[in-house]
Amino acid sequence: MVELWMQAIGATLLISAAPFLILFLIPVQSNTDQHQNLLKVLLSFASGGLLGDAFLHLIPHALEPHSHHGDGEHGHSHASTESHDHGHSHGGAHGHMMSVGLWVLGGIVAFLVVEKFVRLLKGGHGHAHSHGHGHAHSHAEPKAKESDGEEEEEEEKKGGGGGDEEVKETEEKKEDEAEEKEGVKQRKKPETKEKTPEEEEEEEKSTDIKVSGYLNLAADFTHNFTDGLAIGASFLVGPTVGAVTTLTILLHEVPHEIGDFAILVQSGCTKKKAMCLQLLTALGALAGTSCSLLAEGVGAAATAWILPFTAGGFVYIATVTVLPELLVGKSTLGQSVLEILALLFGVTMMVLIAEYE
Repeated sequence: MVELWMQAIGATLLISAAPFLILFLIPVQSNTDQHQNLLKVLLSFASGGLLGDAFLHLIPHALEPHSHHGDGEHGHSHASTESHDHGHSHGGAHGHMMSVGLWVLGGIVAFLVVEKFVRLLKGGHGHAHSHGHGHAHSHAEPKAKESDGEEEEEEEKKGGGGGDEEVKETEEKKEDEAEEKEGVKQRKKPETKEKTPEEEEEEEKSTDIKVSGYLNLAADFTHNFTDGLAIGASFLVGPTVGAVTTLTILLHEVPHEIGDFAILVQSGCTKKKAMCLQLLTALGALAGTSCSLLAEGVGAAATAWILPFTAGGFVYIATVTVLPELLVGKSTLGQSVLEILALLFGVTMMVLIAEYE
């Protein structure tokens, strides 16, 4: 039993660490202008990998177990009950496909809700900040009015001190009021000019990009969890099956990790921070392997809803986060062709992996 755990955990660590050797070779340090062209090519590769992974790997795997079961049931049925078994298996297959489709849509909606919620939280903070300034100004003005009233009362108490004195006092009062108004204006100006609309818009954009980057980490975590489930289940069958599964997932993870790295750098992370965050998602693979070894029936739950839910998350990230970034700014014809070729290359990698898997 100890040897089984060592083999499974060792394979999981190998899959998690191996792609980082390639990430070190990528000459992108941060999201700067000089790296934009290369970064957009990597983002195109990431979108192709995400879409290919969702439609060619995750969703077919979620549909596969039920269809195989249905075929086996139909093939072993007797002639007298063939039509009945066919109708039953067809109805079950249709319900299963509906369930998988709903989980995919659920993943898309869930990621949308999370991003909306985070944006509302950021917007609520800005609203409270401006409300606080307005509240402070409303208190400052009555105080000025009260001080004016006190000065008038003092003048009334003094009584008839002569017309010249009253004129001097009124002139001094007017000068004091003018100085107070200028002081209030000067105090207000710095507060109103703390953030221009352009600065607020840029800050909002950068926040949104960071939110989408962390959404990608969440999707990658669940995807690594399913990979861990597969590794654990394969080593329960035997070391040979486990080794083949490890090699297959490793070939699958290398392009996927490159795409995730590009998305994190585009989110505003440095190269070092992006690689550290990707290391955290490796905990999902370790958790999946441990769960699979502890409970052998967990694999069925993974194919039932975790795989299609993750596929929905990948579709959302690719279409809402990554692809729109390729349309920002002006691109030359050569750059556009490179981006499209990179996207197709990402899809092709997933096709080859799905064929040999």
